Amino acid sequence: MLEEQILVDAIAAKVLESDNIYIIATDLQGKYTYLNHHFCEKFNVDPEKAIGKDSMLSIVGEDRIACIAMVQECLANPGESVIGQLRKPLETDTGTMVSLWEFQAVVDEAGMPVQVLCIGYDLSPHKKLEREVEFKSRLLDTIGQAAMAFDLQGVVTYWNKAAERIYGYSREEMLGRQINITVHEEKPDDTEAARSALMAGKTWGGEQIHKDKSGRIFPVKVIDSPIVNDVGQTVGVIATVQDISEEKAHQESIKWHQEQLGKLMQNVPGAVFQMELTPDGRLYFPYISREINRLQHTLTPELLRESAEPGFEAIHKDDVQQLRAAIANAANGDLSELNIEYRVKSEQPGQHRWNRLRARPELKADGGLVWYGIFEDVTEQKSAAVAHQNLLRTATNQNKRLKDFSFMVSHNIRSSVANIMGLLEMVRSEPSNEEYLNMMELTVNRLNNTISNVNELLNFEQSLDMTTWVPCNLLETITRVIELNNESIFREGIQFLVGVPDDLYVQSVPAYLDSIFHNLVTNAIKYGTTKRKKTVDIIGVQEGSQIVVRVRDYGIGIDLDRYGDKIFKLGGRLHQDSRGEGLGLFMTKQQVEALGGSIEVQSEPGLGSTFILTFVQ
Repeated sequence: MLEEQILVDAIAAKVLESDNIYIIATDLQGKYTYLNHHFCEKFNVDPEKAIGKDSMLSIVGEDRIACIAMVQECLANPGESVIGQLRKPLETDTGTMVSLWEFQAVVDEAGMPVQVLCIGYDLSPHKKLEREVEFKSRLLDTIGQAAMAFDLQGVVTYWNKAAERIYGYSREEMLGRQINITVHEEKPDDTEAARSALMAGKTWGGEQIHKDKSGRIFPVKVIDSPIVNDVGQTVGVIATVQDISEEKAHQESIKWHQEQLGKLMQNVPGAVFQMELTPDGRLYFPYISREINRLQHTLTPELLRESAEPGFEAIHKDDVQQLRAAIANAANGDLSELNIEYRVKSEQPGQHRWNRLRARPELKADGGLVWYGIFEDVTEQKSAAVAHQNLLRTATNQNKRLKDFSFMVSHNIRSSVANIMGLLEMVRSEPSNEEYLNMMELTVNRLNNTISNVNELLNFEQSLDMTTWVPCNLLETITRVIELNNESIFREGIQFLVGVPDDLYVQSVPAYLDSIFHNLVTNAIKYGTTKRKKTVDIIGVQEGSQIVVRVRDYGIGIDLDRYGDKIFKLGGRLHQDSRGEGLGLFMTKQQVEALGGSIEVQSEPGLGSTFILTFVQ
């Protein structure tokens, strides 16, 4: 009895006089314990037969899960109401009815839920539309947008206060009149596009030119929404209109100032820009001067205004990551100034130019980032710096060669002169001795070769400055050198195994590259084979921004502990039977370094040698 009294008291407190309120109650298992008269009449339910039946059967299947969730929420929070929409099937019709339901737990003296009280409100399409129209009109009166409604013939059925203010027509003047009197005749006809969207139940929006009662012409932003009947047919239109005259004037002013600013920016020696990173990760340039096209011929302001990605694609693959990392660091809170130098692709194949990015990031109110900065071409500055370094390196190398030169003069020339003097004494004592004359001729020839080598050393740097650097195909160079030495290779029975891609290029002086590989090939022919092993491997690969070539032989090898510091020195001889001047590997090292590369050797006596050349691509 106490539980029944609690329920009756709760129901009595919720009873309203409106005839569209449905009141039911269920136990904790969802079975009816009470149904009011309006509910039974609307849904054709016999209250006596319904008591104890599952209330879920009166809810459209797809909405049952939502209903269970709302019931569970109200049971978990006694004293609080949970509100939601549910669809219920109509016994007298094939359709459904949308209603708004309020769920509240009924508790006992201990505060424990014992039943669920459910109160429903009719939300038929017409009543819902009336509420929406009333709400929208009140809202738009507040925010200053014109709100109006008209049927499919264009007859106005609603006109709010903001519309009165914008157009100058009172509500009384417009109700029943054609909406077209507010549209400027010269506006291109977009009526058909709007009508097609509305008849399909879709919203249409766009900008139009309207006119007010006085004849003033002004731009507006229009949003048309369809009014639909019970069966989903469009029967009218709700329109909201915003006068954007001031906005347009402001846009024109901004456009004019941007044009003037753009003209000024064209005279800045670099591309001035504004770059933004939105909270959702979009990186783009709202503004960048047209100078960017001179810095990188594939880029335009229009292209970068959509996305910054084409800019990254123009950057050298080995430099792009540092720029992406700097932007990522800024997104993570590092707002330090960017000052990055990087390479960009040139119109000339295999070449590049240097750019510098300078910019400072700022945090935006929406959590995004904006950079203001400048792109500059610093190729000439970089070239000047490289030239300075080359000049310093040249001076250093020349000083070193002077020392080596003095060594060779004191050793080779002095030794040859001494031999000549001794031979002359012998010739004087025995004029008929032909052997002494031959020995003297050999000594003179060696002296002549030494003098020629000295001239080559003295002219090395000068010839480097006067030569032309071009992309050289590595495989073609190596093949050509091997073919030039075919006679010696065939005579010695040596096999050269070359593994170099045919698309590998080195920026080089062709004569130097030929000389480098000629010295290494002839060195391998002389000392790189044994009776047991007569193969030489030449392997070339791309490693990042470098090209690495390994010339591997299986000859007598070199004792690096003993000769490691003499291999590439002028006059260095590593083999007792060597008749050279010790110039080959010295010149090879000089030429490789003159091309910006390096050379090193790995070797063990009796196991052969590997010369490793590294070129900067």
